[in-house]
Amino acid sequence: MVGGSNLDKPGLFFVKERLIARFRRAYRHSELYKLQRWLKGKTLHWLLFMIISCITLGSLLAIHYYHFCHLYAVRLEGKEVGLVRDTGEVEHFLEDLTKKCASFYHMELYPEQEITMTWEYRPGETDDPEGTRENLRQRLSYLTDAYMVRVDGVPVAPVATASEVEQIIEQLCRTYVCENEQVELVDAEVLEEVRGEKCAVPPEQVCAPAEIAALLTPHEPAQDILVASRGAIASRSGRSIPTVHVKSVEKVTVEERIPFQTRRVTTDKMYTGESRIKTPGNYGLKEVTYRITRKNGAEVSREVLSERTIKKPKTQIVEHGCLKRFAWPVACGGRISQRFHSGHSGIDIAAPLNSSVLAAESGVVIQSTWGASQGKYIIIDHGSYYTLYLHNSKNLVFAGQRVSRGQTIARLGSTGRSTGPHLHFEIRRKVGSGWGGWYTNPAINPLQFF
Repeated sequence: MVGGSNLDKPGLFFVKERLIARFRRAYRHSELYKLQRWLKGKTLHWLLFMIISCITLGSLLAIHYYHFCHLYAVRLEGKEVGLVRDTGEVEHFLEDLTKKCASFYHMELYPEQEITMTWEYRPGETDDPEGTRENLRQRLSYLTDAYMVRVDGVPVAPVATASEVEQIIEQLCRTYVCENEQVELVDAEVLEEVRGEKCAVPPEQVCAPAEIAALLTPHEPAQDILVASRGAIASRSGRSIPTVHVKSVEKVTVEERIPFQTRRVTTDKMYTGESRIKTPGNYGLKEVTYRITRKNGAEVSREVLSERTIKKPKTQIVEHGCLKRFAWPVACGGRISQRFHSGHSGIDIAAPLNSSVLAAESGVVIQSTWGASQGKYIIIDHGSYYTLYLHNSKNLVFAGQRVSRGQTIARLGSTGRSTGPHLHFEIRRKVGSGWGGWYTNPAINPLQFF
């Protein structure tokens, strides 16, 4: 019938009746039924009743007190941290604390210490769930599963996953790679063995892959920062930080200049020692592909793979003068008795006494005089140079006189500080507008002008 009780159904009604009949038969054969029939019609003495009631009540109270004095002793690594009556509170607190710490570190955590809760008889003591939670919060530490990064077996620092160890190797290989269109990375490898090993560590010791890669890479510009970072990791892990070496092979294509050659030609339109570029040279251009091997970014070898000329170089032509700037200053030739050097500012030409001394080039006589060391001497201004003629026996020209190249200007002698008949001849580069003194104008080796 729709909307009726289940008991109205015929099948359920017969099941109910059979269960009731079975219960009645079992009760009639039980000890409780026999006790009920024995007490039927009898009266219990009041004293016996009181005794039985007291015994029953005392037993109940004793059982209650016994259970009341039992508490759960919470221990951390065998050391008691508190008493609780309900273990569910501690379990809930531990679960919540673990979740909060895991959320903070973004990794799975588990307690480092062993936590036990033992049911113990502790008369006179009370539970302290709040104190127990606080003790657990202060003393409990956590671990996480990680992978210790090792370089040639030396532990460095842990990372969270095994894939992060591979990330460290990739970052180390990319550290010294130049990201340039002209550079193609052929190969890169870490020379040391870098691997990860499973371990359990406090979560605060777990490092990021980029941090470890930076620590394993020596960078000179950021040496102070690197040392500080290495010290921080070393203090956290209690280990020294090794250095890795990365070998990289690159294929580099660059454009390089081809140096031009220089061809020398002579001309009688310039003096000896003068030169000029007649035809300027131009650098050529070539495209070169190198195979470069580096170790920690420093080049250790270079091999030319291919070379292509883009533009040929143009030879430079330089003209050098062959015209003698100055004529030989002694008419009869003579011989060089002392050459130019650091302690001798000219050349000495030995010749017979009173030989003709000639003007080496056209110019204006600025001095024709006598000195204690120089004896009788003459100085001629040639525009860019001065020529000097010392130890003459007689000067034949005077100051202000213009002379011509090859003109006789004096007679060779041995006046002043001289060891014998000779001409001391000097050429000095002109500095300033006037003579200015012996040390103003630097002496030049005269032999380069003959």
